[in-house]
This record gives sequence, structure tokens and C-alpha cells, in this order.
Amino acid sequence: MKRLAALVLALMSLALPAHGVTAPVVVAQQAQDGPAVVIDDSEAIPADEAWTFRYLVPTLMALVLVLVVGLFVWYQRAVSGRYRVTE
Repeated sequence: MKRLAALVLALMSLALPAHGVTAPVVVAQQAQDGPAVVIDDSEAIPADEAWTFRYLVPTLMALVLVLVVGLFVWYQRAVSGRYRVTE
């Protein structure tokens, strides 16, 4: 089994670099006077709230609330199970 795995690994290591070799790409360059893409900055982009503020913060607040309530309940059950109050 180890020999088969070593053989497959050796064959793959020989075959994979051959697929990575390609012919060089020749790109024709043209002389341009201006930029390739003109971007219009005159429009004001409305500022959206970040996704972290919209989703992550409320989720973390809910998780912390559940955690605090769970710890409070767990502590009360642990204390009441440990001590007995007699009247």
C-alpha cells in the first residue's frame, strides 16, 4: 500500500509541472492619451452601515445576554444544590 501511494505521488509530481508550462503571452500595447476607464466622482455615494455593525454587533449582544442569563441560572442551581437551608 505504501509503495502504491509513493508511486502515485511520484507520477503526480512528474505530471503536474508539465501542465503548468505554457507559451508566453504576447500583449500588443497601444499608445493612449488618457486613462482606459473614466470614473465620474461627481456623485455622492450614500454611506451604508458596515455589515459588522448591522449583523455582528446585535448577534454578539444577544449571545452575551444569553450567556449571562445562563451563567446566573447555572450558579443559582449550583449554590442551591450545595447548601441546604433549614428553618
